Parts: sequence; C-alpha cells; structure tokens
Amino acid sequence: MLFLIWELLLLLNSAAIGFAERVELFWDIGRLNISRDGYNTWDSICVNNAVPIPPVHVTQGDVLVLNVRNSLDVPTAVHAHGIYHNYTDYYDGAEMVTECGIPPGENFTYVIDTTTQAGDLWIHGHVHSQLTDGFRTPFIIHEKVKPTTYDKDEVLYFEDWNERTFEDMVAIDAKLKLADIPPLYRTMLINGVNANTSKSLHFEPRKRYRLRI
Repeated sequence: MLFLIWELLLLLNSAAIGFAERVELFWDIGRLNISRDGYNTWDSICVNNAVPIPPVHVTQGDVLVLNVRNSLDVPTAVHAHGIYHNYTDYYDGAEMVTECGIPPGENFTYVIDTTTQAGDLWIHGHVHSQLTDGFRTPFIIHEKVKPTTYDKDEVLYFEDWNERTFEDMVAIDAKLKLADIPPLYRTMLINGVNANTSKSLHFEPRKRYRLRI
C-alpha cells in the first residue's frame, strides 16, 4: 500500500512538471588556470571552461534541467541550496547522502522543480571543498508576479577567496597546528571577480531598483 502511495505521488509530481516551462542547461565541470582576485593564479573550478559561473535564472513554476558532465579527475555533485526536493531527494546532490556523486568522465542530469518556491538561492558543488574552489553561483527563482514595483533587477553576490585551494589551506593549518581554526580567506570577490574589475552598478535618480544580495 505504501509503495502504491509513493508511486502515485511521483506520478502527480511528474504530471505537474509536464505543464511547466523547461529551462535546460549544459554544464561541463572542469578546472581553469585563472586569476580571479587579480593577483594570484591557480586552477579554479569552472563551468564550460569559464569563470565565474553565470548565475542561473528561472521563473517560479519552471523546471530546471541541468545536464552535468564531470571533466574533473575526482567525483562531483551539484546541490541547489534551498530547494526542498519533496519526493525528488535523489536530485539533491549531496554526495554519499542522496547520491554517490558523478564519477570523472561521466554525466548526470538534475531535474529541479520550482513550483512551490521563489527567491534568491544558490547552486554549488557538494563534494569535499569544491564549492570553496569556485564551484558556486546564484540561483534566482523569479516570482511570477512581482512582490513590488521596480525598474531594474540586479544581482550582487559576494564570495570569500584565497590564493590557494581549500585543501592546501587545510594542509598549511595542520603544519602550523591550527587544525581547530578554519582557514582564513584573504580576498572577497564581487560578482565572481576582484572588486576593481567587477562591473559597476549605475543608479539613476527617481528609479527603483531591486538588489539581490
């Protein structure tokens, strides 16, 4: 009986998804040797050989279909932080919790339903320290009806950054016997890059802006 109820819930969920708009993305996860802070160069995690990873925008009710290719030399997984995943926890992207991770050279497709949610979330890697090595980006679910009126919608997001990978920082802390102290970040990125090179926001008098921070 419980099995039949479960199957019915999955069927109803699939039917709801069938009437939604489909937003399909293709992500090839790899590494790119680049300077994101304007000073230090190392292999940041990238998508489609580019960093920063572009923010993902959908409208409430859409279904995000995220086709992922793992071109790293280690497993990876993708987590849409803040999505409930009711009855679809197999798309939650938590390695060794809801999935085994995507092996190197393999593909996986995540299907993310936004019927019941709207707001400013984020998508990030969920294997070890991949999110701190650059695998993260905003996930904006726009309301079907604006909660208020405004002339322009801007995304302004901030990231901690360092001149080396998270694993390297942990190793340095261990040598200094600072294992109980989280690694410190020396730089903050604005919209994925150094503040000196990030795109400026221009505000005009008598206009109203929505900032997604």
